[in-house]
Amino acid sequence: MSEREPRPLARIRYRGHRTSIRRKNVPAGVKVKSIFEEAGIEAFRHKWIESEKAGYDMGDAAIEDWHRRFWHKFVRERWIQHIRGEVYWFELDNDDCALLNREFKECRELAARIVEKLENGGENLDIIQWAVDEGREVDRVLAILNRLDLNAHRLASQLDYSGSEFALSIRTRHRPRALVVDDDPDVRMLLRALLEYENLEVVEAVTGEEAMDIVQSRRFDLFILDLRLPKRHGAEIAYYLRRHGVHRFIVAIGSSLDDWHECDLYDCGFTHLLRKPFSLDRMTEIARDVLQSLAGK
Repeated sequence: MSEREPRPLARIRYRGHRTSIRRKNVPAGVKVKSIFEEAGIEAFRHKWIESEKAGYDMGDAAIEDWHRRFWHKFVRERWIQHIRGEVYWFELDNDDCALLNREFKECRELAARIVEKLENGGENLDIIQWAVDEGREVDRVLAILNRLDLNAHRLASQLDYSGSEFALSIRTRHRPRALVVDDDPDVRMLLRALLEYENLEVVEAVTGEEAMDIVQSRRFDLFILDLRLPKRHGAEIAYYLRRHGVHRFIVAIGSSLDDWHECDLYDCGFTHLLRKPFSLDRMTEIARDVLQSLAGK
């Protein structure tokens, strides 16, 4: 093969980005770049190198190999650059370019440690476990993780093998959303960590009445309802959702499931019944089923 400069992907579509709006907050002297344009260059460079090694054009197989091996690390490295203010990656921006220089004045050292761990591949659950083991103030660590919002910056990328290009599915603005309703703060914290790890946005409610106000004004893809709630029963909320056209992913959690006939709970609208203490693996499966169902739309 003759030596040639790797070229970007032939066609890269951007869904829902408004460059004129996002670029107005770029710090002075910081370059504006596109993750997907650079990803195309990197993928074709990988294809060229691997084809040189093999002695023939590896085509889509090499592009797929780059995507499988390097995509998530590639995005994470650029997200770190973005929040540090080193490069403005416009697919990632949510008014958080250079936020490490603008925020966390009272806990700058802790925020820097957390970013370092994220940079080295740690996930939110790893950071929380580290904070517990180190005796750190977990609420402050959670607040920092919430502001950094790593999960909102997980750009999804799929390969269109018919044209060897990346088809964009950017979820930074419209992530799947879950409502968690439980009066136990530990349960809510656990479910938030688990669901955000799976890339769902999480909204919490403590009482049944609060939950009813929320579901009437916002769209959710997953509902997790404790049965015994202050003011309104979880089954009442499930029944309301069913009457208003929600027929999937309404999960009942509770230690009092034996007080009910399963058929009655299903008739109320619940689609899954999990007895406390519930299996984290099972809850993870449900979250992934939600994501898979949305991806198929």
